[in-house]
Amino acid sequence: MSKSLINTLSLQWDLWIGQYRAFFPTNEEDLKACAAVMKATDTANSPKMTGVSSDYGEGQDNKVQLAACQDTYSGEIIACLQLVDAFSPKDDGNQDQQYHLDFFGGERLSHLAIISRLEILPEYQKTAAAPVLMSHCFVEILKAGGQALLMSCAPENFSQYKRLGMRPIGPLRKTAQGDFQLPMILLPDRDYLSVIHSPVLPLIRGIDFSRYQTLCQWYYELVRENSELQIGSALYSTDENDFKEHLTITEGLSEKGREAFLKNALVKKCKEEEVLMKEDEGGETFGFVHQGMLKVMIGDETVVLLGEGDLFGEIAYILHTKRSARVVAASPDTEVVLFSETAVNRLENESDRTVIWRNLARVLAQKVMMTNKLL
Repeated sequence: MSKSLINTLSLQWDLWIGQYRAFFPTNEEDLKACAAVMKATDTANSPKMTGVSSDYGEGQDNKVQLAACQDTYSGEIIACLQLVDAFSPKDDGNQDQQYHLDFFGGERLSHLAIISRLEILPEYQKTAAAPVLMSHCFVEILKAGGQALLMSCAPENFSQYKRLGMRPIGPLRKTAQGDFQLPMILLPDRDYLSVIHSPVLPLIRGIDFSRYQTLCQWYYELVRENSELQIGSALYSTDENDFKEHLTITEGLSEKGREAFLKNALVKKCKEEEVLMKEDEGGETFGFVHQGMLKVMIGDETVVLLGEGDLFGEIAYILHTKRSARVVAASPDTEVVLFSETAVNRLENESDRTVIWRNLARVLAQKVMMTNKLL
């Protein structure tokens, strides 16, 4: 029988980043505070593991580990998550499908952990709380002999977790409840984590990355065979006040330039499956995802998934060529921001115009680097 990865985690180590502290709670007060967070954020669509005690105290399933994040300024626990073994007996018959566990062999499953539930108080949704909490769990999983962390996320959280270093392990799917979920995986892939400046990388610099090469190569093979697993560029901001969807294109602009650039943009709301850009049309515009998700398609095949902050249409715009793919809204209530050449040319300061082109070049460079990894 496989040894439980969750049961070998050390409960003595905390992670402090800025005002946030992540840890594995053990005393009754912290466990009750976590239960309160779970209750306060509980929705009908929240992923749950059956058989887990609601008070996280005596009688808790020994294959479930709770992790918590504390706001050290207030002392309040503001987020928590549940970790389970990937090979655990599953009371929920949809778990195999939800996390695509059929992709992994039995031996590999014993080295994987799943975030079966993640809850964050609403006012902390866009802060560094979730990245700190997930980074802590990932580091502990590796220290315990694990190799990867799995989770399922909603479209509105895709970009935040992608910036942390998580990537799709299966396609975006619609659940029986009508919401959308995307299964994702976090791997100790030094090259990828370096490219996106993931905050996880400094925490795991001491590990032997060669131990994980086989798993990382397996993932790239999976992406080659399943193009819908490819994603847009990712950029992690260390300043939570800069966690804005337009950062990829506006970073480095003067305050006046940013205001003028965004003022000359067109905001467009889209329904699911609405086409924003068609194949073979001119590349006069480019844009970024304000909320929701887009899919880039060639024929009937999805070749890239894009989330909040991701640019699209920039290649045809830069090269002044026709578009080679169409861009389609992948989730309901998707909203995008579009820019024309006029928006760039109207910037009064030449240095601001240079910044726009530099940011476009950076996105292309990231895409080239990731494409090379897939070749």
